[in-house]
Amino acid sequence: MTEIKKTFPIKGMHCASCVRILEKSLSRVNGVSSAVVNLATEQAAVTFDPNKVTDDDLASAVANVGYKAGLEQQLKSEDEQKQEKQKELKALKSKVLISLGLGSLIVWGSFPGLSDFAPAILRNFWIQLILATPVQFWAGLIFYQATLPALRHRTANMDTLVAIGTTMAFSYSAFVTIFPQVVEMIGVKAETYFDVSTIIIGLILLGRYFEAKAKAGTSEAIKKLIGLQAKTARVLRNGKEVDIPITQVVIGDVIRVRPGEKIPVDGKILEGISSVDESMITGESIPVDKVKGDIVVGATLNKTGTFLYKATKVGADTMLSQIIKLVQEAQASKAPIQRLVDLISSYFVPAVIMLAILTFVVWYVFGSTPAFLFAMLNAIAVLIIACPCAMGLATPTAIMVGTGIGANKGILIKDAESLETAHKIKTVIFDKTGTLTKGLLIRSRL
Repeated sequence: MTEIKKTFPIKGMHCASCVRILEKSLSRVNGVSSAVVNLATEQAAVTFDPNKVTDDDLASAVANVGYKAGLEQQLKSEDEQKQEKQKELKALKSKVLISLGLGSLIVWGSFPGLSDFAPAILRNFWIQLILATPVQFWAGLIFYQATLPALRHRTANMDTLVAIGTTMAFSYSAFVTIFPQVVEMIGVKAETYFDVSTIIIGLILLGRYFEAKAKAGTSEAIKKLIGLQAKTARVLRNGKEVDIPITQVVIGDVIRVRPGEKIPVDGKILEGISSVDESMITGESIPVDKVKGDIVVGATLNKTGTFLYKATKVGADTMLSQIIKLVQEAQASKAPIQRLVDLISSYFVPAVIMLAILTFVVWYVFGSTPAFLFAMLNAIAVLIIACPCAMGLATPTAIMVGTGIGANKGILIKDAESLETAHKIKTVIFDKTGTLTKGLLIRSRL
């Protein structure tokens, strides 16, 4: 059985419990041997038997637990992916500004002390309801979109906590606005808590905006590697030399490379003599002489002569593409300690929900008057404040940034497990003729 490994983006993840849910769902697919989901890169790396598993099977496993697999995004160019990310960031920024703007007006009109200086219109419960509604059901729609499918499949994530907590605050406030006499009849002062629901949604979206910006910046290493590629190739077609995009080069094409040009794809020299700067692959600064029969690597720089060569590897099979794939897989891989973090986080959300219910019961039974109001507010506080996101994001973000910086410096890290093991290294021995010129055995305590 020959297995393949496929890495693809997943939309809708926001916390470490999302990771656990997705990994369990993908692992249950018959033919999948392993599934690793990374929160920081928002990607899944799945190893499976292509004779038993199709892309539709993987997409269904992801959709069944309330997320979306972007299997088709593998076909998108870097520019298209960048534009899509920028569009998402812009939409998220709009939701943040509107949520915090409307939330600030509600706080001004309802918060004790501040409300004394607010216009009468902002102190009106109906106006507060009108201001809070778009925040709850437009800006906060993403929380419901993630929560409803999760509840249907008897799972829970961070969005579940936010959706339940803000809905409780909004629903109670709406009830007070519409039926104030009912609340006053049971001895409770008619007060709304629209400020709680709107500000919480605004602040959580603000955190996600900063998180999304940080993730967008960590892909610079891969962008720089992609930037090393030549954009066009001078190919012999029907006896004529024509410049075509590198994506249109096929195996067997005969390509001419002139002095100072980048070599488009991997291949074997058919005619000509030259020297090639292969430092981006080997680290050696001295150009290598090339003659007929020698192998040349795509993205390296031709220095002096002109030669014709036959393309032997194109697209994803070139050496540079394999390096880019290695960096992407390293960023998406998971350190052993991260598996423990994800396991803890997966049980954290259900535990928080149970704790919130217990908090409500205790305050309702033993709390001071009005017992229901205090019980509800404290239950909401437990739901909102108990957030495992930092625990779930810290390790994968560190791995993603570390492997990216390493790639920029010319250091390729195989996976997160290798990175975690590296702290045990005590001695490093270099063997790079022509690069280390002192001829000394270098020992370094790390």
